[in-house]
Amino acid sequence: MAYLKTCSLSVLILIAFLVETDAVRCCLRYRRRPLDCRYLKGFDIQKMTGSCDLAAIIFHTKNGKLVCADPEQHWTQDRVECLRMKAAEVKTDGF
Repeated sequence: MAYLKTCSLSVLILIAFLVETDAVRCCLRYRRRPLDCRYLKGFDIQKMTGSCDLAAIIFHTKNGKLVCADPEQHWTQDRVECLRMKAAEVKTDGF
């Protein structure tokens, strides 16, 4: 009986951790000021889902931070294009 309680508790803790982790990755608001492309190394696209009700571009900085940006803003679109150009340069330099 104690084994069953321990297993049940472990499963509940794991589920709580997964839900918490998902919420942490959710952008809740946008950065207002533009970022310089030279400090960025990549991005993800956050779509509106049940747990994330804000569409966003999540930029990954070279120092490991995540920055949420409004995909409708012109500066955000410019940075996405800049990162795509950087990626294309890396691909052509490799061959």
